[in-house]
Amino acid sequence: MASTFYGYSSLYKGYCLRSSLEYIYAKYLDYKGIAWTYESKTYTLSNGVRYKPDFFLESGEFVEIKGTFNFDQDLPKIHQFESDYNVKVLILQERDLRQLIKPIPFVFEHLKQEWKSQAKVRGMHSFGERNPRYGVTQSESTKAKIAAKAKARFQDPVFREKFINSEKRRCYHESRRGVKIGSTVEKVSLICQFCGVSFKTMPFMAKREDKKYCSYTCSVNAQHGKTATTELEIRQAALDFALQHRDELFAVRLNRLKPLFQPLYDSIAQKHGIIDIRTICHAVTGKPCSRKELLFFLRASVENVRGATANQEAVEPEDKKPLG
Repeated sequence: MASTFYGYSSLYKGYCLRSSLEYIYAKYLDYKGIAWTYESKTYTLSNGVRYKPDFFLESGEFVEIKGTFNFDQDLPKIHQFESDYNVKVLILQERDLRQLIKPIPFVFEHLKQEWKSQAKVRGMHSFGERNPRYGVTQSESTKAKIAAKAKARFQDPVFREKFINSEKRRCYHESRRGVKIGSTVEKVSLICQFCGVSFKTMPFMAKREDKKYCSYTCSVNAQHGKTATTELEIRQAALDFALQHRDELFAVRLNRLKPLFQPLYDSIAQKHGIIDIRTICHAVTGKPCSRKELLFFLRASVENVRGATANQEAVEPEDKKPLG
């Protein structure tokens, strides 16, 4: 099962790449033997705007990877950078990357799934040093714009009234007057089962069976470890099953898939306690799919040929219309 938690994207060669397209381009550069760095420097343009190119190649070329390109906002910044520093920036979108990797033994969709499987998250956070704006301070003109916008908001009577009567503001001022806010119950100490650090919590929270971790981060990391281990075991069991039943995989009719896969389902249910077929298919292929798609995936795994889809035409019953 894919995790629903949010976290950092996968690291590649020490760089925190922010999209599957950047990962595909990095793999392409490595295959071609081209040295590169990622977001190595932030440049200040003549108009005061800051710009950080995605890739800098050993040839001195800058490359910008864009999934969606905003011509009104992004293009003027890139042109200004080219003009100020007398360089050229190559802009690559998804269609360009697809053409770029055609001559090499990589499959675009396979690389995208590879990046997603390494990330193990559905969304991405970028806190701390992995944030593109880490260590960047606002200029005086930017601070002036923020101040002007804040003053303009306070001209609105509705917003001003909401701010003055807010609960957060009331608690803050009462705490400044020496009035203690919050519980006076003494906290108890526990040991985090993931990082081993001692932390304090309320007595009633300490009695809860699920209070095992000191923070949300440790809880997520622990859950990721369990999920990743289970997924790997299920995936390996499916691949072993496919190798043992190679002939049946390529001869089965599409309306006879359940009897073929039933021994696999039973073994996974007995070992891991997972009886939902959709969950098993998701763990094996990495995405929600049907039994037919699971069949095609296992065929491709058995063939073990890079770039082959192995979606051979399945045998259909003569008295029924083709399925799928």
